[in-house]
Amino acid sequence: MRYTRLRVWIIFLSVLLCVILVLNYVSKTGPYKSKFPVTDSLVTSAYPELYQAISKRNVQALKPFFSNQSATVRKQAWRALANTPFDSLSSFINLAEQQNTSAAWFAISQRTFSGDQLRALEESWNRNPDYRTGIDRVLGRQGDEQSLDFLLKQLNNEKRGDEAQFALAIGRLITRVSTSQDQQIKIIQRAFGGNTEQNTRAYLYGWYRGAKRKLTTTAKDTLVSYWRVFGVGTNTGVDQYINKLLPGRTTSDMVVYYNGRQQLDNNVQLSIELAKSLAKIPLNEDNALAAKILLTSPNPHVQTQVLKSLKGKLKKQDDLYKYVKGTMVADSTLDNSVWLHALQTADGVDPNIVKGHWNRIDNIPQKNPYLWPQTFSIYEEAQPADDYLDRVEGIIGTKDTDATMYAMQSLGHFWQSLPDDQKTKSLINKVRKLVFNALGWQDRGVAYMTIPLLKDKMLFNKDDLSRINSSLSGFSLPSDIEVFQAFGTLYKDRFKDQAKPFIDSLAAQDYAPLNRSLADAGWDVKVSEVGHSDFRTPSWKRLWQLGRHPVWRLKTAKGNIDIKLNTLVAPASVSAIDSLSRAGAYDGIPFHRVVSNFVIQGGDIKRKDGFGRPDFVIPTEASEEGFMRGAAGIASTGTDTEGSQYFIVNQWKPHLNGHYTQIGEVVQGMDVVDRIEVGDKVLSTRWY
Repeated sequence: MRYTRLRVWIIFLSVLLCVILVLNYVSKTGPYKSKFPVTDSLVTSAYPELYQAISKRNVQALKPFFSNQSATVRKQAWRALANTPFDSLSSFINLAEQQNTSAAWFAISQRTFSGDQLRALEESWNRNPDYRTGIDRVLGRQGDEQSLDFLLKQLNNEKRGDEAQFALAIGRLITRVSTSQDQQIKIIQRAFGGNTEQNTRAYLYGWYRGAKRKLTTTAKDTLVSYWRVFGVGTNTGVDQYINKLLPGRTTSDMVVYYNGRQQLDNNVQLSIELAKSLAKIPLNEDNALAAKILLTSPNPHVQTQVLKSLKGKLKKQDDLYKYVKGTMVADSTLDNSVWLHALQTADGVDPNIVKGHWNRIDNIPQKNPYLWPQTFSIYEEAQPADDYLDRVEGIIGTKDTDATMYAMQSLGHFWQSLPDDQKTKSLINKVRKLVFNALGWQDRGVAYMTIPLLKDKMLFNKDDLSRINSSLSGFSLPSDIEVFQAFGTLYKDRFKDQAKPFIDSLAAQDYAPLNRSLADAGWDVKVSEVGHSDFRTPSWKRLWQLGRHPVWRLKTAKGNIDIKLNTLVAPASVSAIDSLSRAGAYDGIPFHRVVSNFVIQGGDIKRKDGFGRPDFVIPTEASEEGFMRGAAGIASTGTDTEGSQYFIVNQWKPHLNGHYTQIGEVVQGMDVVDRIEVGDKVLSTRWY
């Protein structure tokens, strides 16, 4: 009896202890509140009213905020102007000069300037040293040949303003303005004239990104000379740029140098650039050694890129081929994505290799559906056309929309790659049937992937419009905007006259993001200056509790990624992230898009494939904040179409600046970002 009572007391005390621990846990893990909340009454009172004006996307509603007592509010109003239609650019140029903030100059830099307006700004640059950094931003975005010539004349001006913005202005202009050999040499000389690594890259950015006129032979000689004096290994970011511009002269030397110092594994961006350059240069003994070294990288993105670069270059007697076949393809534990690429590379030498691995090939996308594209690529190359098409037909019949979406993507590539003399009537009919069967699912991802096939005049003609159009009956706005955007462009190219009534019916819904897209495609569509009234309203009280810079942690199986967010620059985005995170909406959601050396993207809480949207829309909150390595942003399909999806860039990507909402930057875990592969999941999120 005494023993029984003792046991009851032990159980009672254990339960009580558990309750206390749970309550204590809940109190500690309740909604995060910053120790430094936003308490500035000028901000907290003005922001809700400012965002009511933003929801209208009407410049008149914004104007009062440009004279607000708070500098923070004024700057946010300027950022909102960047995505708000207005006519009187001149008046805003004058106001930008008066206030002279980075946000003001950013806002007007998003507009198209006339030649006279550009010349006036250049004159202002000469008269007002304080304006120079802001004007550089505008000239980089909107300048012309005269603007480039003007800036180059200032290379030796010691009072240029901020060197980084000046250098980037020149780098941007190079992408769209032709440069003479003398101009190229001047820019190269300035790039290595005692600059920081970031400024050196900014001067060279135009050529790295894709200049209108490539470097001349003499300019390349000048570049390599200055770089060798600068010194290999002095800065990995500069070496990365040099390698892309001069792959034949630098690849093997850089690989040997960094490998000898055991620094390749820690410099993923450079390693991927070196791997890419292997595709552009002969596979001689030195370059083959470089490839072998890079293939042993612990980072799957580096290995994959090397294999892509080697495809079609190997021969049976090559040691490199023997390594790919005998070591990588034979490795049952090798990362599945890397293994698929190794198999394809080996298959390019010996097509019989695939035959012994069908079971593993077929099983891989069952475990990770994001590897369907690579799997289909093998099906395309390793199977006869009829067998490949039968496989696609079978997948469409499974009603697996993910697999069908990637099947359509693959089918488009298959058809474009097939020589015209092999496109028989029988194959044409079979492909047509597959496309119509896929469209019958009325799935936005599937429909989007059929576009390249629907554009083909050999497959579809004007008589097919009615049947194609009927497949859109199950779609609606705003959730299916990508479909209507894509088909709007298709219809303009292929079915202009017949499709006009349908386009007019879409335009009549007056959904500004779609109408802007239709107008850009060439349709005569009116774009209303009045914006949404259905943006998600931020929870302002909760937002101020988060503070100015809350840290958002993404927990993954590969480690944590901590992102410091900017509440006052992107309040609508941060508020949405907070609500979704607290609801657990991001838990278990994969990174559905990963482009090595560029971006990882996740947050599709509906479909998990990039075509999903939450039940709300938030406005674009573009800003002057740049997309440096580690910057995080919100994905969109155009202005004011943002939702739950976010992305993180692996390296500096200034072409994204101003086009996407920048919500913050990674402060810990970039090594994790570099290792994330498509299909990796966010296990949970929380605030710090």
